[in-house]
Amino acid sequence: MKETFEQITESVKKARKVLISSHLDPDGDSLGSQLALRGWLKDSGKEVRIIDQGKIPSKYLFLDEERAIEDYDSGEVGDWYADLVFVLECPSLDRIGEVKKLFKPGVKIINLDHHADNTFFGGINYLDTQASALGEIIYDLLTSAGYRLNKQAATQLYAAILTDTGRFRFSNTTPKAMQIGAELIALGANPKEINNQIYYNNSNESLKLLGSLLINLETYADGRITSLVIDQQTLKELNVSKEDTEGFVDYSLFLKGAEVGVLFTQKDDSKTKVSLRSQDSYDVSALARTFGGGGHKSAAGCTVNQDLHSTKELILKKIEEELLKR
Repeated sequence: MKETFEQITESVKKARKVLISSHLDPDGDSLGSQLALRGWLKDSGKEVRIIDQGKIPSKYLFLDEERAIEDYDSGEVGDWYADLVFVLECPSLDRIGEVKKLFKPGVKIINLDHHADNTFFGGINYLDTQASALGEIIYDLLTSAGYRLNKQAATQLYAAILTDTGRFRFSNTTPKAMQIGAELIALGANPKEINNQIYYNNSNESLKLLGSLLINLETYADGRITSLVIDQQTLKELNVSKEDTEGFVDYSLFLKGAEVGVLFTQKDDSKTKVSLRSQDSYDVSALARTFGGGGHKSAAGCTVNQDLHSTKELILKKIEEELLKR
């Protein structure tokens, strides 16, 4: 770790313009990590831009007070090329989507990840599968570089670890994750405020959507599998953006006896987003990888190039077949 972090620090010293990006439809871990990394780079005198493909869920906007994160799909990114690129928690470059068009030929890429299926596509690669979240890796990198974390960075990293551990509930919650969380609180991160912003800050429309999802929850394999569905018509009727449904999949495991939960979100008539959760009895990341996605054993996702009905039938059949073998 020390040697790789020293290489990263030396690369940063030599760079003038730095691009930070993460996976499509960024989540709490990727957003908090990118913002904390940006703080270090900005304070090191670098010109920095964070560009992702996909809007930020509104519940995370409090982390980005300067509105530094840009959405590639906005069409306002322009022609801009960096000397150095950080790609965070992506197993392959394909996971950042169209943002890779901004890479100039031969640009140095620093690849930081905690997913086991990473393809080591960077000039510098750092993979820690034991890290609870990407935020933990960024914490280690910044402290290794001697950077003094302020309250803002502590808040961003606490949110990153909090969300990727399911509020310190998932099996990736380690003693180190809790120790870092305590250190971030000591540096100014406020657990109550962060939890309130992320988990207790829903709009009336999004709560109505959640209520509709739960009323229509379906079970399979004698209750071992649960299924939730969001279609475009419902999103439009309730005036809810798809970004603001992030985290809804967690409710699929609220049912007693549920081992695997799935949320199907219709992107269009021929594309469906699949969000997966499990109680560790079933490795959802393995299923997600077969469709070009990824994640962790208990939390993963992918996009299937089929309509909503076909995708639902395909995914549920695969999960049920696997569970019945046990």
